[in-house]
Amino acid sequence: LMIRRPPRSTRKESSAASDVYKRQYADGKDMDDLLKVTEEWNEYADETGFQYSAWIFSVNFYSDEEAADFFWVGASPTWEELGKAQQLMREPEGVKINSKFDRVTPCIDHVNWGYESVRQSESADGDDIGVSTIVWCTLTEGTTYDQVLAADKKYNDYSDSQEMAGGAGRWWPGSGLPSRFTADFLWSQSTDNLVEWGKAVDMAVNGGGNQAMQSIYGDLMTCDNRAVYDVLQVRSNN
Repeated sequence: LMIRRPPRSTRKESSAASDVYKRQYADGKDMDDLLKVTEEWNEYADETGFQYSAWIFSVNFYSDEEAADFFWVGASPTWEELGKAQQLMREPEGVKINSKFDRVTPCIDHVNWGYESVRQSESADGDDIGVSTIVWCTLTEGTTYDQVLAADKKYNDYSDSQEMAGGAGRWWPGSGLPSRFTADFLWSQSTDNLVEWGKAVDMAVNGGGNQAMQSIYGDLMTCDNRAVYDVLQVRSNN
């Protein structure tokens, strides 16, 4: 397993081991059909006890280049636990549930990522839905991991000063990556809902947020290919 990371002198482990399934709905199928299978999968997860949280990232703002209807994003506290979750889906009951998933939502690709939390989300509404903005980021030549960590501290200080409740983190790519992905990592920011997402955009565009981010990270990386997803959490081990 190779997780791509920037050069660094200070090691910092990912906060979670993650796998992502890129999926489309089969003809005549929709979210209701997906949630019926997910309920059965949750019962199996409860019985077997694997440590695995899961979210459905449905596309919201995107280009016609995006072939997926949604991404199934799973996360475990360690790679061993993620491997356990994968292995249990290869047992007879897991195979049966997987076949039901595939009939409802055929899988386009399956990639693993190492997720590194930069800022913890402080949800105000306490429900299972949210919004996530994701961009592709490429490190400037010569950027070190220590420089990125120092910038993260500035980012958190700025976010505190603006009373930003949303979370943020980096997704470092691992196995199964499509050749079209040419960045070093994904940067994601979360909000509770589309209203809070809109407030965050207002702050970025009209409140100096873009200038602040440029001053914090601009010399270290460039980011593009922005997309926005509606997020539904379907399992939590917290």
